[in-house]
Amino acid sequence: MTSAAAERWYYGGRWYTTTLASSVTNRDGMGLELDDIAPAPGRGPVVEAFHDDTTGEWTFISHITEPLPLDLIEQFIAEARRRLPPGSD
Repeated sequence: MTSAAAERWYYGGRWYTTTLASSVTNRDGMGLELDDIAPAPGRGPVVEAFHDDTTGEWTFISHITEPLPLDLIEQFIAEARRRLPPGSD
């Protein structure tokens, strides 16, 4: 299951959005992905936060090596804590 969030964030001259996804195939849990969408061409997925339902562990993965604004990452982590279990709405 995936669902794109309608909200877009603007940082450092780029637009970002989040995608919420659940996984039960190769890992059991939910993840929130931060995607760079504009200006074109967008860079696609840049970071991911994942909550593993079997272990209760949180992980964070960066998909790029370019620097990202700290404020963007702080907002993303706050959004992940709000939307992913065990503290999800």
